[in-house]
Amino acid sequence: MFKPMNLHRFKNKTARSFSGCLLFLLLCFQLFWTNSSLAASEAQTKAKLEKVQQQILQTQTDLKQNSKQLNQIEQALKKTDRAIGQVTNELRKTESSLVQTKQQIKELEQQQKELEAIKAEQLNILSAQIKSAYQVGQHDYLKMMLNQDSPATLERMLSYYQYLNQARLSAIDKLKITLAALEQNKLVLNQTQQELAQLLQLQTDKKAELVNLKAQQKENLLQLSQIIKTDEQQLANLKQDENALTAALEALAEAVEALPEQLDFSGLSQVKGKLLWPTKGQVKDYFGRTKSGQLRWKGIVINAPSGQLINNIYAGRVIFSDWLKGYGLVLVVEHGDGFMSLYGHNQALLKEVGDIVRAGEPIALVGQSGGQNTPGLYFEIRHQGKPVDPTKWCN
Repeated sequence: MFKPMNLHRFKNKTARSFSGCLLFLLLCFQLFWTNSSLAASEAQTKAKLEKVQQQILQTQTDLKQNSKQLNQIEQALKKTDRAIGQVTNELRKTESSLVQTKQQIKELEQQQKELEAIKAEQLNILSAQIKSAYQVGQHDYLKMMLNQDSPATLERMLSYYQYLNQARLSAIDKLKITLAALEQNKLVLNQTQQELAQLLQLQTDKKAELVNLKAQQKENLLQLSQIIKTDEQQLANLKQDENALTAALEALAEAVEALPEQLDFSGLSQVKGKLLWPTKGQVKDYFGRTKSGQLRWKGIVINAPSGQLINNIYAGRVIFSDWLKGYGLVLVVEHGDGFMSLYGHNQALLKEVGDIVRAGEPIALVGQSGGQNTPGLYFEIRHQGKPVDPTKWCN
């Protein structure tokens, strides 16, 4: 017997269905809104970090120098260091393009050989077909019609004629395709060889420009040493550089705290003693040892050849990538939970502000920017603004 549905149960079921649909729609809207907000937030984050970076650079520019001449030389050094970084990056891109272009030429030349072999084989096949057609062609259709051959023989000969014609036409079509491919391959090969010649010339020009810039850098360093002669002057200059760096890192830390949380960087606490070394080389100056007067090293200096890769020690986000007084071309990575790593005296910076970098990813090249006489990497790790000994964190 039919039982009427309970009205109360029907209303509850309807309400649950409506609530489920509403919840699904809300989740879809939230997902769309989250993706849109994330993209906008990333752009805002990069803009804020770039603004802080510009403020730091402006603050350093505004610092009062003991000597106007010293300021002029340091500005010249800054300009030269930046130019070296730019030319080095351009040279790296050129050399990368050279490798790709040479590989492309190698592949095109191999294709050329293969196409030539196919062409020779197709010509041999076509030649044999033409010869066969000529021999069979001595017996024309009229003769076969008038002779005493049976209809079966006549049909077989006609089929053979058609087969030869089709095979010959097919061979000709294949040969045409091969010849067209050969012509296209030659054209691309010629263009690629011209590109290679241009890249080689560009590489030569960039290397010459880099040599000139490094000579200019050396001249700037000589002028700088002539002005800062006494130990007192050197100490005062080092103090000013260190204070400027500390102020810059504090400003960056405040900026990071104010940024919206986008990526969950967990810091370095769990990987202490297991971090990658940023580059290969011998440690020259150790954390905590005397630098000059009462100043002590807040990081380490690793001797390494100019141009050697510097790798990021752990996952994070680039929050500074520019020139700083006394430290040259500097890159700073924020790792979360108040941890930062700093890489100074670079020849070139491979990453920009806002870039997300993985552990072991190349971020810079070893150099001697910032007034150094020899190439090497200045490396710091800081937690909550305080420097820690990198040798206890890297394995």
